[in-house]
Amino acid sequence: MMDKKLKQALQEIYCAPAPEGKGTFLKRHRRRELGRWELLSVQVGYIRWWVWAVSMALFGAIFWTTVWAEGMGRWYAAAFTPFLALLVVMENGRAQVYQMEELELACRVPRAGVLLARMVGLGLFHLALLAALTPALAVWGSVSTVQAGVYLLTPYLSTAALGMELTRRVRGREGLVACGGAAAAVSAAGTLAANLRPELYRPGYLSLWGLALAASALAAWMEIMLNLKERELQWN
Repeated sequence: MMDKKLKQALQEIYCAPAPEGKGTFLKRHRRRELGRWELLSVQVGYIRWWVWAVSMALFGAIFWTTVWAEGMGRWYAAAFTPFLALLVVMENGRAQVYQMEELELACRVPRAGVLLARMVGLGLFHLALLAALTPALAVWGSVSTVQAGVYLLTPYLSTAALGMELTRRVRGREGLVACGGAAAAVSAAGTLAANLRPELYRPGYLSLWGLALAASALAAWMEIMLNLKERELQWN
């Protein structure tokens, strides 16, 4: 009986007053959410400078050979384009290399959104470079604009799909080494095709290239979706 009275007395003494102005305070200090474009601009700033530099160097190499080395544009496009896609895969796998995945998973912004922002930022930059290369390859490479675009996009998307698949299955530095091997394999296959089977680059084979491009685009899209569905830690 005494304990009950003592507890009741303590509750009366230490009873917290009702909060005043709670709603106003929370509105004034409400957490600001990042919009999609703001998140994209923030993540683009975190992409390392040498990734942009290497991208421009590859663009310059393909453009120079297309203009000045007659008949070599397709060869260099097949040889260098896969390494543009490799840069995207390496940038997205940076957290694995430095073992920072848990920290990214625990952040307020979902890791899937961060990865998507980086892929979109660097991917749009690479698409702009490929779009600038397309008319040059069409004019000096004696092919149509559609052919030039297909020849550039197919190795890019196929390398991106292979790289994302490998980074999901092989973790750490070994995964990035495997991605480098995949890019080298796609590059070698394109180079051998341009030199040993030049008839594959004739207009009659454009439908075959279109199927390869569609398959590569579908595979890349599926890999992006699988990467975004990785388990996230809920922000508390």
